[in-house]
Amino acid sequence: MKETVLRALFMWLVVFILLQPMFSYIDYLLDLQVKANTSYITQKAATEGTVTSSMRTEVINNLSKLGIDPAKINITSSSATVQERKSRIDVYIKVPRINQFPFDFSSGSQPTYYYGHGSIMSEYLD
Repeated sequence: MKETVLRALFMWLVVFILLQPMFSYIDYLLDLQVKANTSYITQKAATEGTVTSSMRTEVINNLSKLGIDPAKINITSSSATVQERKSRIDVYIKVPRINQFPFDFSSGSQPTYYYGHGSIMSEYLD
């Protein structure tokens, strides 16, 4: 009986060790998607001169398809008005990190947000 219990406990540890790299990779891919969507909205904002509500909606829809709560996606830009040509536009996306790690084996704390920042010069023409 003792050996069966030890095997059962050991099996869970083995399963966790095997799944940990997959959880890390999923976490990396989510971070990559936030950064890719930041780059996408930044490039689109260059021609418009600002981040429009339709751009925000498109990025929120993209990220919500990944399982991120749309109400917690925070998209901000450096200005709410249209920037003239050769003005800098900064776009920031901040999304709460999905906790996929049941145990923390490191002494440091994990980041609580996925964060993306993009900057580009405005190409807006009247």
